[in-house]
Amino acid sequence: MSLSFSTNPSSNRSLKHFSDEVVARSIYTRHRDGKRIKFDIDNYIALVDSIITTADRITKGNKEGLKLSDDFLNVDPPIFTLNQISTELTRKAPGIEKAHQTTLNILDILVSYPWEAKAVLTLTAFATEYGDIWHLNHYSLLDPLANSLSMIKGVPFLKKQLNSIKYRQVLLCPNSLIYSCLRAIKYMNQLNKHFKHDVNELSELSSAFSRQIPLTSYWIIHIIVAAQFEISSYLNSTEGQPQNYLDELSEKIDSILNTLGSYLNIV
Repeated sequence: MSLSFSTNPSSNRSLKHFSDEVVARSIYTRHRDGKRIKFDIDNYIALVDSIITTADRITKGNKEGLKLSDDFLNVDPPIFTLNQISTELTRKAPGIEKAHQTTLNILDILVSYPWEAKAVLTLTAFATEYGDIWHLNHYSLLDPLANSLSMIKGVPFLKKQLNSIKYRQVLLCPNSLIYSCLRAIKYMNQLNKHFKHDVNELSELSSAFSRQIPLTSYWIIHIIVAAQFEISSYLNSTEGQPQNYLDELSEKIDSILNTLGSYLNIV
């Protein structure tokens, strides 16, 4: 089941049409808690965290301590799946409706993975591209090939946006959209570990958390899709996402973090 919206531009400017009930109906018809593929979420979280924080240190001119942690050496990424996700993320079109449809497409790609894995794999695909951009920039002064590739990818245009409000709303700041998505994934992982070992405790809370996981994963992916378009708009010198859309996404992820945080406080 997919959502159908008016082509009126005003319908693309608010999340009011995307209540939890509406989103749940859309994703539950095609997606359950797939557990056919085992997934080491801890290593993927460490990997993504390392890539994003290291890339952001480069943007701030901090070239010290850029060695990546080796905590995630056992990660065996599903390359083909990540490439499929990246392809979806690079199908550039602004607005809520397009982000929603792209999110559903990504969920279809990840149908066999647990809900938390769907979120962290999408963030891994985003981080791979983002890290590659700033890795090229880091070596562009010393390596002619890196400099040429950096120019082709539009990194000089991206660098001009580093101090803009919208860029910092998407990345760099601790409460930015991408960092908040990473924090939400960490919260989900902590709660999953608790409920996995205490299945008979706090059954009502456990049930509430189980209902929250698919919605949280959906919104994390939706936000990553919107954020990727915003970054791409800087690289291509094109118009980005509407500011009010980004503001609504910030409110949504804050609400999710508050909910998950309240669960953690109880357990």
